Amino acid sequence: MENNIENAMDYQKLIYEESLKQTELLEKQAKSAKIQMIIVSVLMVIVAIALLVLSVQVGGVLEQANSAIDEITVLTKELNTVLEESNVTELLNNANALIEESGDALTKALEDVDEALNTVSQIDIETLNSAIADLQKVIQPLAKLFGR
Repeated sequence: MENNIENAMDYQKLIYEESLKQTELLEKQAKSAKIQMIIVSVLMVIVAIALLVLSVQVGGVLEQANSAIDEITVLTKELNTVLEESNVTELLNNANALIEESGDALTKALEDVDEALNTVSQIDIETLNSAIADLQKVIQPLAKLFGR
């Protein structure tokens, strides 16, 4: 029986040592959890600060964008007014009509020039020179007769 008691004491000692090891490991685990919690908290604070800074910057950018859009709207309205008052469309249509009329007149003039060139090219120059020479022969005696 003494052997049993010794064995029981050995088991109790072994259980006690294991219990101490487990307690030590649990304390390390709790310490590790606290460190992780602190790190996560710090990271969350950093992220929150970054979000605040970004939201302020985005707000400024949006304000500038709205201002630019307002200016573009004003400029567009002014341009519209100028275009309506100046009748640019009508002016361009009139210019287009004038260009078309000028083109038609130029085409007609070129056709007339072409017709004149065709007429000139049909003239027999040798016969014309011969007729002029004959006329000169007839007029010279008449000119001498009238004292020229």
